[in-house]
Amino acid sequence: MLRQLPRALLPFVLITTVALVAPAPSSAVTKAEVDAACADYRDAKARLDEAIERRDTAQERYAELYADRLVMSDRTDRLAEQIAEREQEIEELRDQVVEWAVEAYMAADTEISGIVLRTRSLDQLITGQEFLKVITNERVAAVDRMMVIVTETEVMRENLEDETTELLLLEAEAYGVAQVLAGSTDEALGAARELKGECRRLYQQRQQQLALAAAREAARRSGGAGGAPASLTPGFLCPLDPGATSFINDWGFPRSGGRKHRGNDMFAPMRQPVRAVADGSVLLTSGGLGGRGLWLSAANGVDYYYAHLDGYARDIVTGANVRRGQVIAYNGNTGNARGGAPHVHFQLHPNGRTSRPVNPYPTLVRACR
Repeated sequence: MLRQLPRALLPFVLITTVALVAPAPSSAVTKAEVDAACADYRDAKARLDEAIERRDTAQERYAELYADRLVMSDRTDRLAEQIAEREQEIEELRDQVVEWAVEAYMAADTEISGIVLRTRSLDQLITGQEFLKVITNERVAAVDRMMVIVTETEVMRENLEDETTELLLLEAEAYGVAQVLAGSTDEALGAARELKGECRRLYQQRQQQLALAAAREAARRSGGAGGAPASLTPGFLCPLDPGATSFINDWGFPRSGGRKHRGNDMFAPMRQPVRAVADGSVLLTSGGLGGRGLWLSAANGVDYYYAHLDGYARDIVTGANVRRGQVIAYNGNTGNARGGAPHVHFQLHPNGRTSRPVNPYPTLVRACR
C-alpha cells in the first residue's frame, strides 16, 4: 500500500510511522533475568559485554577519524592543485621576463645589456631595481604579480606540509583504531558463540530491546532521516552475521567533497559472508567510491546497495536471482575504503535504486540486534 501513495507523501509517512515499527517483544527482558540465565556462562557474557563496549567506542572514533581524514585529504588535494596552477603562472611570467631581456640584449640596448651581464641569476635580474627602472610599466606590473605569487605559493607549500603531516597522523591513529575495532569484533564474535541456549536467547533479546530504544530515539531526533517502516521491508534479514558485525547510526556523517553519508557502515572481519536481505535479483558494480558493489532489487520494488565488497560468491552475476539469506558476497574494503577497516556500506532505497535512500539504521537494528 505504501508504494501506491504519492511520492510527495512518502517522507511524511516514513517519519510518522517510525515510532510504530518493530514493537518490542511482548515481555521486556531485564538484566537480572539475563544474569540468572547466564550464570554458567558469566565469564563469556562479561567478555562479550566488554568487547562490545570497546568495539562500539572504537567504531565511533573510527567514524570520526574517517570523516576528518576525508576532509583533510580534500584540503591537501585542493592546495596541491592551487600550488601547481600558481607554479605554472610563475613559469609563464618568468618566461616573459627572460624574453624581454633577450629582446633588449639582441637589440643592443646598452642599458639592458649591461644589467643582464652584471646579474648572476634570473631572480637577481627580475628583482633588481635597475632592471625595473628601464622596463615598461606593464612589465613592472607583471614582475610584481610574479613576486606576489611566489610569496603566496611559499605560504601554501608550508600549509600543505603542515596539513600533510596532520593527515599522516590521522591515518596512523585511524589504523590503530581499526586494529582495535577488528580485534574487539573478533572477540565479541567468539564470546557470543560461547553463550548457549536460554542464556543466548535472553541476551540477544535484551540487546535488541536496547538497540531498538536507541534507534527510536535516534529516529525521533533525526526527522527525515528516521528510516523506513517495517512494512516496507518484510522479512528483512541482517546482511552479516549479527554476532560478527557492529554498526552505529552514522547516517549523515560528513564525507569528502561536502557530501553526507547516505547509508550505514557495518564493520565485520575481512571476507565475512554477506547475505541477501530479501529475495530478488542482483546487479554487480565496480569502481568509484564504492569499489566492488552490488545492488539487490527486491520483488516489492525496494532496492538495497552493498559497497566495499572484497568479492562475490560463486554464481553471483548481474541478473542472477537470489534467495533471502543466500551468501552473495564477502566483506572487504575496496573503493575509497581501501586500507581501512573492512566493512559493508549499506543503503536502503524505498522506491528503487534511482530514488533517494533513507536511513537504514532502524531497519538494521530490527534484524541485527
